[in-house]
Amino acid sequence: MAEPVRTLEPADEPRREPNIIGKPFRRVDGRAKVTGATRFADDLAFPRMAYVRLTRSTQPHARIVAVDFSAAAQVPGFLGVLTGQETPIPFGILPVSQDEHALCPDKVRFVGDPVAAVAAATEDAAYEAALRVKVEYEPLTTISSIEEALNTPEPRIHDYGDHGNAHKVISMTFGEVETGFEEADEIFEDIFYYEGNTHLPIEQHAAVAVPEDDDRVTLYSSSQTPHYVHRALAKVLELPASRVRVVACPNGGGFGGKSDPFNHEIVVAKMALKLGRPCKIALNREEVFYCHRGRHPVLMQVRTGVKRDGANVRITAQRLRTALDGGAYGSYGVASTYYTGALQTVTYKMPAYEFQGVRCFTNKPPCGPKRGCGVPWPRL
Repeated sequence: MAEPVRTLEPADEPRREPNIIGKPFRRVDGRAKVTGATRFADDLAFPRMAYVRLTRSTQPHARIVAVDFSAAAQVPGFLGVLTGQETPIPFGILPVSQDEHALCPDKVRFVGDPVAAVAAATEDAAYEAALRVKVEYEPLTTISSIEEALNTPEPRIHDYGDHGNAHKVISMTFGEVETGFEEADEIFEDIFYYEGNTHLPIEQHAAVAVPEDDDRVTLYSSSQTPHYVHRALAKVLELPASRVRVVACPNGGGFGGKSDPFNHEIVVAKMALKLGRPCKIALNREEVFYCHRGRHPVLMQVRTGVKRDGANVRITAQRLRTALDGGAYGSYGVASTYYTGALQTVTYKMPAYEFQGVRCFTNKPPCGPKRGCGVPWPRL
C-alpha cells in the first residue's frame, strides 16, 4: 500500500538584516568603462567593412532637381551610392508622424537634411566622395520662426498637419476659467520665450550594419530605442521583422537625443544589403547638431489669477498658451505639445485651467525629446 503524501513544513528562514542602504556598490559596467574595455558602436569593425557618408542639403527648403555622382565615382576606393528613390517609404517615431525618409526623395526641409549616401573602402575616401556629389536645387520659401510658420500657410513644409504649417493644435479646459478670474484678487500676465537647446552627448551617433544570409541584416547602433529602430528598419527595407536584428550598443550619453530612429541607421543597413558587406557610419559633431531632437523653442503666454486667504495665497484660475518651434519633422512633437500644458496642474492646485497649444513646422533641424519632453519650461 502506498505511503500517504506528507507535506513538509517550511523551515523558518533566518531573519535577513538590511545590507543595502548606506553601502556603496560597484556599478556592473563600471570596471569596463574606466579601463576602456567597453566597446561602443564606433569601436566595432568587421572584415571587408565599408564606410558610409551622407551628402546633406545646403538649402533650408528646396526641391531636388538632380543628383550627380560622376565626380564622386572617380574617388579611389569608391564602392556605391544610395538615393532617396531607393528608400521611398517614410518612417517616424510616432504613428501619427511618419514623415521622414532615410534620404530625401524629392524635397529637403532644412540645412543638413540627407540627400544621398556614398560608400567607400576607407572613411577618408567616403568623406571625399560625399563632398563631390553635386545636387541641383529649386529653392522654396524658408520658414524660420514660429511667427512665420503661423503667418505663412503656403508653401506647406509637409502635406499633413492640422492646418498650414501648424503640425498640431491642442485645446483643453477644466473648470470655469472666467469665473476663476473674476474671483481673483490679482491677475498676473506674463510672456516667456525659451530658446531651446540640444543634448550634446560626448559620443556621436554611430551605426554598423552586417548583412547575413538570406537577406538578413544586423544593426549595431548607439541607440536608446532599439525596438523603434527595429520597426523602422523592417518597414523601410521592406523586410519581415524576423530578418532584422538591432543591437543597442553602450551609449556614451544620450539624454533623449538617441531616442528616434535616424536616417543614418537605415541608410547604413540599406547600403550593407546593397553591397553585400558590412558598412559603418559615424557622424561628426556637426552632423549630431543636424540630428538634433533637442528641446523645442517655446513661446509661452500665462495668465494666472490668485486670491488671498489671510496669510495664504491660492490660484483661482490659469490660462496657458504655448507655441512650439518643432523644426522640419514630427519626431515626438505631438507628445511634447501636450506635455507643455497637460501637466501644469500637477505642481499647484488649480480649480480652473485652460490650455491652448500649437506646434509649428519650420525649416530647421527637428526638435524632439530631451529630459522631460515638453514638461519643464512652462512649469519653471
